[in-house]
Amino acid sequence: MACSLSNISIGGTAATDCKGPFDGNDTGAGNPLLTELNKGLFNVGAGVTWTQAGKSDDGGNDYGFKAKNDFSTGDWGLGKSFVSDPVTGLSTFVISLKTSTAYSAYLFKDIDLSKTGLTGIFNTIGVALDGSGNNGKALSHASLFIAKKPDQKKVPEPSIIFGLSALAAGSLAMKKKSSNSALQS
Repeated sequence: MACSLSNISIGGTAATDCKGPFDGNDTGAGNPLLTELNKGLFNVGAGVTWTQAGKSDDGGNDYGFKAKNDFSTGDWGLGKSFVSDPVTGLSTFVISLKTSTAYSAYLFKDIDLSKTGLTGIFNTIGVALDGSGNNGKALSHASLFIAKKPDQKKVPEPSIIFGLSALAAGSLAMKKKSSNSALQS
């Protein structure tokens, strides 16, 4: 069974996109999911870099990220907010749900955490099914990956460019006139 946007949400807002399931572990040797995110697994814009920001089974992550491990459905949450894009104030992140043998990655793109809050719910049915074929396997851990958009350089307004060009042209004309006056003396 493939992942579905309805497998996870934050404050009632479903994931924007999902990929998976993938065999193996999302973290660990070679950082498989982080590597794929930085290669463009999700189209979130040019120059975006991803970092792994926490795992629900390590307890010491910077964002207080947690999830209800050992259950196929449950809640997840953040202890504090973050912003991926300082220009818009929005957050882009991936939550990976890992069961015993597989994981799926769920993208949340341009989310306003001040509106959604910091908690959500999940279901692992889009990762791996248990023996009944109707329920997901228990969550081994969830991982949080945060996108960092490149700093946006402000482009000068056309009027500023015109003004600077006029100033430069005027200075050049004054210098030329001054040179001609000096030659005639």
